[in-house]
Amino acid sequence: MLELRKKLSRYQEIFYLLFLLPMTGMVSMGLNSEDRIYLYVFAAATLFLVLKMAVTDYNLREFVVIAVLTLVFGAIFLRNGEKTLLLTLMAIFGAKNVNLDKALKYALWEKAIFTVGTLTLAATGVIENESVWLPKNLDYLELHCYGYYQPNTAFANIFVVLLLIILVYRERLKWYSYLIGCFIMFGAYEVFLCRTGLLVWVLLCLMVLCYVVAKHFHVEKIYGYLFTAIPAVLTVLTLVLPLIAQKSEAFNQWINLMLTGRINQINSIYDRLWNLVPGQAGRASFDSMYVTALYNYGWILFLFVLAAYIAGMWYCNKKGQYYAVIGLGIMAVYGYMELFPLSALWNLPLLYLSQVLFREKTVRNEQLQ
Repeated sequence: MLELRKKLSRYQEIFYLLFLLPMTGMVSMGLNSEDRIYLYVFAAATLFLVLKMAVTDYNLREFVVIAVLTLVFGAIFLRNGEKTLLLTLMAIFGAKNVNLDKALKYALWEKAIFTVGTLTLAATGVIENESVWLPKNLDYLELHCYGYYQPNTAFANIFVVLLLIILVYRERLKWYSYLIGCFIMFGAYEVFLCRTGLLVWVLLCLMVLCYVVAKHFHVEKIYGYLFTAIPAVLTVLTLVLPLIAQKSEAFNQWINLMLTGRINQINSIYDRLWNLVPGQAGRASFDSMYVTALYNYGWILFLFVLAAYIAGMWYCNKKGQYYAVIGLGIMAVYGYMELFPLSALWNLPLLYLSQVLFREKTVRNEQLQ
């Protein structure tokens, strides 16, 4: 038995990819747990993850952390059905002895193929191109979803593909690569009218530009440490802006216009947020990963997740993984207005948080490509 385990341990990375790639492929095609095929793929992918973890050697500290967090977040799932962070933990726990750069490179090309394929099939009428009515520009507009449940989901998939290109190819990308990315994103905006995604893309380009300048002056590490404040600052804004809106009608109208009613949505449950120590018994989703995490997981776990996110960014910056820091930082910003960055299947830079748990046991290869 030990001999078999030893032989299988040579294929740890393959087993992990057989978990990660099918799951990211599902979200790239606009499928989720409401679709039966997603559940079948999830079951098969989880078997590969279990096999991968079974042939991986964890030390006592790692084993205890994995066991405790699995029990805690598993209890939350049983209590209110919230599974996003449990799935994220599965992806992180399985990343020991895995080349993260290679995993992201495979995920990039898979996601690019499935995203373009889904959009093309919907545009050509091969699959149904459903439409929804959404508040846009002081009016309700009918927008097509192009194979996804929401137009914002389609736009987010395009954004994540471009983000992964930046994370995988880093300095080898020329200035015109970002220009092409801008044309793609502005074209996507014309179709989906996703203002949040477009603004986040512009901010991402500015982040990379500032990094290039900081690197020229040899202050890139200082620049990277500034990013670690992003999740904390956005958490404060998440809690403070609704309070200001309650006290000022003029500000309330302006901020809800800017954020498409999100502050009113938060204010509908704002008083309950302060009493959520274990999390709400009934699961709910909001257009913000900060509010959704706080509402469903409670203050203790929310602060733990926030600290882990910041620690992951800090560790990446300490190791000189500046593009990973930028990736985590921009997804933290995206998460202020969207829910999906809470999941490692969307927010693939979250896999770098495994380095905090496993230290040198997650593999990075700067010269991989």
